[in-house]
Amino acid sequence: MSKPANSFLICAVSLVAIVMLALAAGCTGTENTKTATPGTADTPASAGQRETISVSGSTTVLPIVQKAADSYMAAHTNADIQVAGGGSGVGIQAIGKKTVNIGMSSRELKASEMEASPDLVVTTIAQDGIAIVVNPKNGIESISLDDVAGIYLGTITKWSEIAPGAMTGTSDTIVVIGRDSASGTRSYFDEEILKKQTPAPTMLEKNSNGAVLQTVAQTPGSVGYVSIGFVSDEVKALPIRYSDDKIVAPSLASVKSREYPISRNLYVITNGNPKGLTADFIAYLLCPAGQKIALDEGYVTVG
Repeated sequence: MSKPANSFLICAVSLVAIVMLALAAGCTGTENTKTATPGTADTPASAGQRETISVSGSTTVLPIVQKAADSYMAAHTNADIQVAGGGSGVGIQAIGKKTVNIGMSSRELKASEMEASPDLVVTTIAQDGIAIVVNPKNGIESISLDDVAGIYLGTITKWSEIAPGAMTGTSDTIVVIGRDSASGTRSYFDEEILKKQTPAPTMLEKNSNGAVLQTVAQTPGSVGYVSIGFVSDEVKALPIRYSDDKIVAPSLASVKSREYPISRNLYVITNGNPKGLTADFIAYLLCPAGQKIALDEGYVTVG
């Protein structure tokens, strides 16, 4: 079992190259936010005392942070990292009020959130794509962004309108599955795909990626959207059709190249520059071991 100091030094050295690459790519934060400099804590966890921090927010970022926390605590017996979901809105509100040490978000902060909490520091830890998923019984092979918008705005209500023969019988009716208002994925989807329009009132709201996935897997005529890190054999992820000659599937490669159109950064947020265990853990998320966890969970690394 390694000591905290060893892990911290290894990750801090590796972090320099990763942060430089991330800065060059312009993906360490947003224009209206500050970016953390992890690994420069005044009192790192290696000091030896028992230290506890709490993390909450995005269910998209949650798998990365939870696995990283488990790995970090296995090597740092004095560290206690408590991780919970709730959605990006919950995480941003909590870190703004300083009721947690780290907030997780799958969307950029709003100007109003930065005005309310001007000391928030945002760090990009991975990139993600949002996959449009349908039940495996659906014969549709690809979908355009216009059709996706039409489905979620309620102007397209049957699969036969966009993919004749894909579904038959009562399952031809599209069952629209989305996320609740606290979701960063929902916020990004509404802004980028629906162009800030309100989804149809028939949309069923779910509180997590997992809940969307389960509902789509169990409902033949349904459609939903989830982080690509959650896509499984239980559903079918649809490639996005730009034209008959250009169809792009959601994948790590297409997200990293930004060829896949529904892509975004994933963030952790602190209130002020991180210190102690908070800084050390964010450094771990960005070091090679932490980035491998992000990759293993189906996300794109920042390096």
